[in-house]
Amino acid sequence: MKNLKLRTLAGVLFAVAATAAFAQPNYPQAPKRPKPSASATAGTPSPSATATDTPSGSPTAAPTQSGPAKKLMTDSDKPNPKSPIKFVQVNCYDSGFGSKYNSEMRLDATVNNSSKTDTLKNVTVKYQLVNLDNQVIQDWVEKPGTLKPGQTFSINPGVARNSLGTKLNGRVIVEHDEVQKKDGVK
Repeated sequence: MKNLKLRTLAGVLFAVAATAAFAQPNYPQAPKRPKPSASATAGTPSPSATATDTPSGSPTAAPTQSGPAKKLMTDSDKPNPKSPIKFVQVNCYDSGFGSKYNSEMRLDATVNNSSKTDTLKNVTVKYQLVNLDNQVIQDWVEKPGTLKPGQTFSINPGVARNSLGTKLNGRVIVEHDEVQKKDGVK
């Protein structure tokens, strides 16, 4: 009986020591500061501003956007109507027709900046192989940088292998900076 109590006590002490040795430290966390919203800080006049601060009562210009430009994203499956990118072609040819393991696939796509006046900046083009569940199997990324009005860009990942032996589809995603409208244009 005494031996059993001694073993139990030793086991409990071992468990407490192991818990203390392997426990994660609980460091105090700094309080999180709320981020000021853009609408709360941009365009609001200071409390001391009056109507006489502007010369001859003329209206003030709208505040210009500061910081990084907003990104627009469009893809060949669901094109974004706000983006001037048009998908000329998206080819995904599988020599095994999705049923042959390790079959050869030929991939290429062409996109076009259909705008007549706007140059698209910070353009990134991704060609993705997706399965029937829309899970990305593999992707290729190219960054042409800018696309001038009417300019086309082709991405050609070349030859890939369908190592799954299932039907794979090609999808192209294009991301670029939002086009800033000129003053006076709505």
